Amino acid sequence: MSAAANPGKRLAVIPMKDPSRAKTRLSITLAPRDREALARGLFRATIARLQEAVARLPQGAIDIAVVSNSPAIARIARQAGLICIDDNDPGTLSLAVEAAADWASANGYEALCVLPGDLADPSPDDLAQLLAYPLDGARAVLCPATDLGTNALLVPLPCPFAFAYGQKSLIAHRRAAEAAGLCPVVLPLDSLRVDIDTAEDLSCLLAQNPQALMREGAR
Repeated sequence: MSAAANPGKRLAVIPMKDPSRAKTRLSITLAPRDREALARGLFRATIARLQEAVARLPQGAIDIAVVSNSPAIARIARQAGLICIDDNDPGTLSLAVEAAADWASANGYEALCVLPGDLADPSPDDLAQLLAYPLDGARAVLCPATDLGTNALLVPLPCPFAFAYGQKSLIAHRRAAEAAGLCPVVLPLDSLRVDIDTAEDLSCLLAQNPQALMREGAR
């Protein structure tokens, strides 16, 4: 793609570790193969909800990508028709998102929407609202997690501030956006508040979806 290939388009990107290295905070609760199955299942569910949301928006407005260096994740993404961006395993989520932002800027996208691949129950309505939110070149949109993490982020490209994922990253991202001259908009969307990181998160998920740990075999 050339830098002018996607004028006016937005890229929704899902950063993903290899499933074998995901969900380490659940190591006391789940065996390795169950953690891997959970990571794959949540990723597939996020893709499906995101594709449903994109289908509700004007055709061609949004492309979907995954940023990862995992062959397993790349295979799932390609089967679903997603763009695959290799982040060369930078070691942190912030650097992985930076790699995706650099790729999107180089390929002519006007905005980047970052979504985790482990949301508990993302609503296509909420996702569509976020993806279509007007930036007007001067806004950054932040969707808070229950613990003040950043469970979704919509920024113009090139992004004028450094990504700062980690504990209470919503506060760090809001301050960084302000310092860069953007107006940060905190958009609380209920279905994007919860991701699956802790045993309590997992218990809530299994209460709603007992099949969440179903193993995927060789899929």
